[in-house]
Amino acid sequence: MALSKTVQMAGDLRINQVARMAKRVLGARFLNQEDFLPAVSPEQGQHLASLARRARGDINPPILVLGVMPRSGTNFVRDLVSMHPDVAADPGRLYEFPLLHAAGDSAAFTRDFIRYFPKNREVLGKYDVLAMLAGAWFRELQAQAGDKRILLKCPHVQDLSLARHIFPDAKIILCLRDGRDVVDSSLKTFSRFSVSSKNFRQLADEWRLGTEAIMTFDQGGPNANDDTMIVRYEDIIADTHGHARKMLDHAGLAADQFPWDEIDQMPVRGSSRSKATNAERWQPEEKSADFNPVKRWAAWPDAKKAQFDKLAGSALELAGYER
Repeated sequence: MALSKTVQMAGDLRINQVARMAKRVLGARFLNQEDFLPAVSPEQGQHLASLARRARGDINPPILVLGVMPRSGTNFVRDLVSMHPDVAADPGRLYEFPLLHAAGDSAAFTRDFIRYFPKNREVLGKYDVLAMLAGAWFRELQAQAGDKRILLKCPHVQDLSLARHIFPDAKIILCLRDGRDVVDSSLKTFSRFSVSSKNFRQLADEWRLGTEAIMTFDQGGPNANDDTMIVRYEDIIADTHGHARKMLDHAGLAADQFPWDEIDQMPVRGSSRSKATNAERWQPEEKSADFNPVKRWAAWPDAKKAQFDKLAGSALELAGYER
């Protein structure tokens, strides 16, 4: 099974991805700032948004939950917002929607398309296909959801600077979580023997880059806009009712229709402490009396804490976490 997956991954790689995958397998750094914040000029952004809107048509603004990286709380945020009766979560059974994460693949497809008739370069931009695909896909998902608001999630923020252009008018919720807990949970959840696994340094590096990208959307940041909000997983855990209200307000959902009395009975999904098999881990489980997903990293030895601080301490401070 593992060999089959490895062969499939190798077959799917583009030439420019081979070096990156090699670095990942060897345990070296393989991501950089441009992976999270590719340059988008104002004119390019307006063009992409126009393409997406025309392909999408007149539908309700979608709701998108994007996490700094896997294990950041996107399941919890998705489950919380989806309790609203006007929300249709995971339409089309799309339990993850990594379209933004696939922006590089879309650009590669565009290059292939142009290669067959180079003159198309004059009328087709790098991310035009991605914007049109996003719009058309939302239109189809909205048709399945009826009058409800569609809610999709993805635990990645690569290519984040494209989000408000290929998903124009969408209400985006960016989910942060303390990077030390993210790394701790990742190492306990995902197999270390997979070719796609990441080591401590790679996970810390990815969290730092993702956090720095997200914080450009904070108030006063270069990418700040009214359609995007940032939430911290720990803050939602500490005051679930209060932050649920903020997210509902951001998404334009009526708070008086929300089942407030059901919040405290919400199950847990995907916990790294679950005793279920990996396939069953993502099914709802009753929350134990001692469930506390915050500051599990506090049990780390001092050397491990110091290592993370060296790799990503500046991002902890930027996002308001204690170092």
